[in-house]
Amino acid sequence: MIVKQSVQDSQIVSHDSVTEVVRRQLHTAIVVRRRFTAEQLANDSGVSVSAIRSYMRNDGPKEPCLSTALSLAVVLGQPAVSAIMALIGYTAAPQDEPDQIQPMQIVAGCLTQLGVIGRAAADNRIDHVEEPDTMAAADLLIATVLPLSSAGKAA
Repeated sequence: MIVKQSVQDSQIVSHDSVTEVVRRQLHTAIVVRRRFTAEQLANDSGVSVSAIRSYMRNDGPKEPCLSTALSLAVVLGQPAVSAIMALIGYTAAPQDEPDQIQPMQIVAGCLTQLGVIGRAAADNRIDHVEEPDTMAAADLLIATVLPLSSAGKAA
């Protein structure tokens, strides 16, 4: 017998979604872009190196709590903060940024992410090794163009 959960019975933000977003952001920053080492990120965020590595391997006993996820995201930068906040549907811009959309920054951000996807797809397929990088690039691409879309305007 299949029991369907109602909205009242299920969480808005699941364990898997938080864990996956944190894992992808860490993978992008440490492995793909090589902006940080796990040690640098631990030093800057206050999250232990073992916890960071556990989140990257996705073998930890529990999901990162909100304070941990946000501590890591703040160090990783605005795209990581946006990815964490997008789990709850929050898409507001920081108060210190201009309200006006900056098209050249959007284009530059898209080209960077398309480059990641293009490199992976150069052999006309995306294999299991390339999939995490292309998935992270696609997520960032969507987040980059969302302000231009009807969905972004409605939010």
